[in-house]
Amino acid sequence: MPLKTPQSSTSGSPEQGDVSVVLVGKPGVGKSALLNAVRGMMEGDVGAAPVGAPAKSGCPVMYPDLTHPNLLIWELEMESEGQAERWLGEADVFVVVTDGKFDEAHARLAGEVRAAGKKVYFARTKADLEVHTLKRLMRESYKRSEVLEALRGVCAESLGAPSLGEPFVFLVSAFEPYALDCPQLRETLLKDVQVYERVLKPARLGFELITEKEIAEIQEAYELGGLSEVVTRIQCSLETIWNAQLDIAVTGESGAGKSTFVNALRGLNDEDEGAAETGVTETTARPTPYAYPSYPNVILWDLPGIGTPNFQADRYLEAVEFSRYDFFIILGSERFRENHIHLAQAIVGAGKRFYFVRTKVDNDLDSIVRRKNPPTEEEVLEEIRSDCREKLAKAGLADAKVFLLSSFEINKLDFHAFEDTLEQELPSHKRHAFLLSLPNVSSAIIEKKRQLLHQEVWKVALISCLVAAVPLPGLAFTCDVSILLRKLSTYRQDFGLDAASLTRLAERSGKPLEVLRAEVRSTLGRTINKDVVVGLLGKATGTGLMVAEFLLHRIPLYGSLAAGSLSFHSTYSMLSHCLEELASDSQRVLLKAFDSEV
Repeated sequence: MPLKTPQSSTSGSPEQGDVSVVLVGKPGVGKSALLNAVRGMMEGDVGAAPVGAPAKSGCPVMYPDLTHPNLLIWELEMESEGQAERWLGEADVFVVVTDGKFDEAHARLAGEVRAAGKKVYFARTKADLEVHTLKRLMRESYKRSEVLEALRGVCAESLGAPSLGEPFVFLVSAFEPYALDCPQLRETLLKDVQVYERVLKPARLGFELITEKEIAEIQEAYELGGLSEVVTRIQCSLETIWNAQLDIAVTGESGAGKSTFVNALRGLNDEDEGAAETGVTETTARPTPYAYPSYPNVILWDLPGIGTPNFQADRYLEAVEFSRYDFFIILGSERFRENHIHLAQAIVGAGKRFYFVRTKVDNDLDSIVRRKNPPTEEEVLEEIRSDCREKLAKAGLADAKVFLLSSFEINKLDFHAFEDTLEQELPSHKRHAFLLSLPNVSSAIIEKKRQLLHQEVWKVALISCLVAAVPLPGLAFTCDVSILLRKLSTYRQDFGLDAASLTRLAERSGKPLEVLRAEVRSTLGRTINKDVVVGLLGKATGTGLMVAEFLLHRIPLYGSLAAGSLSFHSTYSMLSHCLEELASDSQRVLLKAFDSEV
């Protein structure tokens, strides 16, 4: 008969905190049989851990409890030094398992668990085999209670660590999972669950990266077409984001500095290869596309200057194929002119957005300094803003956004307000493309990129596990490394750590390339290939268990896969850790490039 939940125990729910119990021991000691027994299951039951299966090394495998959803039991191999210790930060309770005497490695692990403020218990499996042997040998002198107590004492003594005191050792049967101390072990764990789940943050409430809409879409896909439909749905979602096309029109009067502005937004100098042609006269005769380096889907269109002989304002929008663009950036230097008003009115009338950018502001500031009693810089900037807003308001465009920028110091003045505004007003998939395409000219942009990319990590991790066919050699889980390799490569580009990006930054900052490369300290920042990714997966830890717990409660398919070879939590943790390291690398490179915080 299955093990009973104590009367004082209440069934867990997503409203309460999840409690992770890790059964850790060396291969072949009977962890899987113990895990099934603690969950009240027999070998062969649906959802039971496979007994006698090849060792799953490298990461824990989760098995949710059937009657108490907030009790999550993880099986973890203890093959090499430091392997189990990597999960100390995530698990709440450890059960150290052996089928003989405990040794120094067990004692060291138990000590580290205690030092981390976590609970640790000890289980001796296959105890019935030794009990039966002793019964046969001792005959009439055999007394079961005394034999069991002596066996516990031998096991406890073998730990040989005074700091552990005299721990109670649970004796577990190999063939009768509900005999000996297994029921007592389960009751002890459930009592811990009752305590922990009241104080631990609920997974549903503590994890905000997966929206309710996304959860509902995955649930719907699973109900409609099972696992294959989920894969298709998530893949489509990611492809929509990754392949979003963004076309930005940059226009204004001739001489306003459109081409230089286009280059600055793309992180290029006017002399760099692929830069827009600049000059003192109008150099743009027709709409010319300039893709962002590494982001061919995001294009800045350098449009001919309005008011030139070839393009008058009344025919301008039709000539430049107005419908192609997502929004317009109207540039003006020195004065706000009538042509700007006509163009802005035409854009709004056609249902598009525009943003007015006053360029060459650095020239205005330099000229003001030469006055006898010059106003402050902020007073000059506010005067320019007020003049632009006043003229736009008189033309019925009071809601227009005005930004003051310098193409030679693009990250100064109103650039962050400009970037924030576009981020808020663009559709979500276009916003993603715009933000990632921005050059890493400030710490704020790097941090926004990290946050944005982290929002999709769970999808990449889940899809890489779901589409996989065979486990990787040396790893205990199924995972499509090609997906991860491709995504991690784009992370390096997103943070400007690929060779081409670092070379451009070296030229722009005047710093030797090797000096900037020396600031890249992460393994992934220096090199990337399949072996590197596999190695990172093998070392993964972090917040993966918490996210796995969240998915277990909210997405039905995850519960059916959690007890198998799927290791979403390790993949998620690896991707999250790589993002953190690459963002840190990018911050250090930026600081070194300009010798100051930006």
